[in-house]
Amino acid sequence: MADQSTLHQIDGELAVDGLDAPVRIVWDRWGVPHAQTGSARDAFFALGYCMGQERGWQIELYRHMAHGRAAALLNKGLLRIDRMNRTLGFGRDAAREWEDQSDDARMILQAYADGINAAIAVGPAPVEFGLLDHEMLPWSPVDSLAILKMVSANLHWSTKIGNAEVAARLGVDALQALIPDVPADGALIAPAGASWTNGRHAFAEALADLEAEPGTRRGSLDGSNCWVIDGDHTASGKPMVVGDPHLAFSVPPQWYLMHMQCPEFVVAGPVNPGYPGPVYYGHNTQIAWTMTHAQGDRWDVYRERIVRNGTGPSARWLDGEEPLQRREEVIEIRGEDPVTQVVWSTRHGPVVQGDPETDDEVLTARFGLSDPCHDFDGMLPIFTSDNIHDARAGFQRYDSISGNYCFADQRGEIGYQYTGRVPRREAKLTPVSGWDGAHEWDGDVPADELPQELNPDSGVIITANNRTTTPDYPYYLTFSQTPYRADRLRELLRGRDDWSPEDMPQIQSDQTSIHARFMAGRVAAAELNGATSDLQAMLGRWDGRLAIDSAPGLLYQELCQQMIDRTVRSYFSAPSRVVEGSADELRILHEQLRADSALTLPEGRSWDDVIGESLAAAGVALAERYGSDRAAWRYGDAHSVTWRHNLGRDPERAARFNVGDFPKGGDGHTPNNATGLVNQPADHGVSYRQIFDLSNLNGARIVLPPGNSGRPDSAHYQDHMEKWLNMEYFPLYIEWADIEANREGVLTLTPA
Repeated sequence: MADQSTLHQIDGELAVDGLDAPVRIVWDRWGVPHAQTGSARDAFFALGYCMGQERGWQIELYRHMAHGRAAALLNKGLLRIDRMNRTLGFGRDAAREWEDQSDDARMILQAYADGINAAIAVGPAPVEFGLLDHEMLPWSPVDSLAILKMVSANLHWSTKIGNAEVAARLGVDALQALIPDVPADGALIAPAGASWTNGRHAFAEALADLEAEPGTRRGSLDGSNCWVIDGDHTASGKPMVVGDPHLAFSVPPQWYLMHMQCPEFVVAGPVNPGYPGPVYYGHNTQIAWTMTHAQGDRWDVYRERIVRNGTGPSARWLDGEEPLQRREEVIEIRGEDPVTQVVWSTRHGPVVQGDPETDDEVLTARFGLSDPCHDFDGMLPIFTSDNIHDARAGFQRYDSISGNYCFADQRGEIGYQYTGRVPRREAKLTPVSGWDGAHEWDGDVPADELPQELNPDSGVIITANNRTTTPDYPYYLTFSQTPYRADRLRELLRGRDDWSPEDMPQIQSDQTSIHARFMAGRVAAAELNGATSDLQAMLGRWDGRLAIDSAPGLLYQELCQQMIDRTVRSYFSAPSRVVEGSADELRILHEQLRADSALTLPEGRSWDDVIGESLAAAGVALAERYGSDRAAWRYGDAHSVTWRHNLGRDPERAARFNVGDFPKGGDGHTPNNATGLVNQPADHGVSYRQIFDLSNLNGARIVLPPGNSGRPDSAHYQDHMEKWLNMEYFPLYIEWADIEANREGVLTLTPA
């Protein structure tokens, strides 16, 4: 039995500072808190209180990362992250942003901070704090804004530097291969049901300026699936809203489930640790929403020409020059002496590569969210709306959140809205000149001109990080897209008008890869010698389903790696931009093979040659690892999932803090997403599932792995793991009779 001193109080009465009136919080048997409050302010206080109690360690780590203080909390292994985040200045920008917030936004953020601080005051402290001898200081609204900036930043800036390194070394064709292509007939988000009809890459003309220094490692882009079905295509006659975000697997998880009720609104769904919500997924009593990452490109990287004249470095600008701004950042390191970092900035932003005191050219990164954002002005309009038109107005006020939102109301209407502030400029996929004024921004893309859709004839809107809209859309939004999951979902969701919530788990569990299906057909068509005919036949009979017990699935994965090693990996030989074993390598292989491109082929070799050699090598490798009995080969033996805690890296703490490993089907291109570096446990994928039926929003089907609590001694730390693995769900109740019938504890907070 858990030591009660490590668990927070969920029964009785507790006096806390910061409340306006008593608040009642009921925890259900799935570990979800339900808060009854007398005002919106106290609802956000209750959210902060529950977050502080159950996710205190997690939000403290996120806060330290956003402000560039993670090495002080943990160790020098996080120093590089601190250096980056200090340079990019999320905390500095957040402090300026707080001064520019509306009264409603201030109320939300301050009440949330007050709730966290009440939780800190009453304890108990997270077990991690005891192990690290750490004491948590009061929370500030600026902390929440800094975390939101960090979460929203993406890594387009570092990707563009990496693009330039590849282009300078290998040329434009190599850079073209790095950028996700959209095949003809690829699914579009808006207009819903339409297809991409331009086989040529959308941003071919954007590859103009190719000179740059070697780049930094490209980061992964998060993804998701979501779809909304109107009432004409459901058995109930009401819409359904379905979604599953794909993020890094972690304990505690990257979502926290909460239900809040006050006179102004009733809202339920997953909340991001560190700032109020639910923002991305959720519902009130009349509408429901889901989203995928739109991956809006809010960064440009500038080449700055530096001159030094004895008074410090300056950057060339038009016919003159401008002095660089200099600041010193002292970064504390746990158990070691602090280090001082000098950050230089130009009119475009901080220097991210090079030293202006010694280099004649440096790179700076300009972030479209550095100026104050006003995301929380959209929250109350969404929470209180009873139709998708009012809700859309709220979504359009989101600045930081680059999202493809799908939503529906009980009147039967469905809609889609692209959200997030995106600079208005031409697509620039590599660093551009910063001295001539040729690449400055022209404000932002107007919010009311961002892509949107309303009640399409098809009755279904699908988004899965795929291409947003048609080639004639007038603004550049992003060079990132992933067509494969969306195309598979389009296959699955066609041709029915009687969908029910009971059908949705089958869609969310789908493990068929369009990539793998294509590869199986391509291998079957290859002209090979007889030595590999049995392996060729194994794939030729396969439907591309990456089930745990699939022998062809295991062969497919190894074959792809053997082919990548002979083509993509040896061609690029640049782990700074194409990470070995990553989904990028797999995507490039498939696109090159589909196009029958010779770009990455060894000289004098054909794709059939590569397939034959790789198939033979794959058979040998798999026999060595898994035995010669091919009937016993299982994809799950090479593909597992794992959840890791920051303190779980210590072998003595691993059993207490970590969760997994578990065999898992699917990969990064299947709707049931689980991905990572090949031959390592998948550490990224479906982080939450929801099925919202607008005919009855009480008891919506959800699952959150591994559990809702962040306290490792809690029964709810990993109680949803088996449900997630087995495609099971539990209900998210908002009606109090059901909540009370399943209650595990009830706590009343009173003003101190």
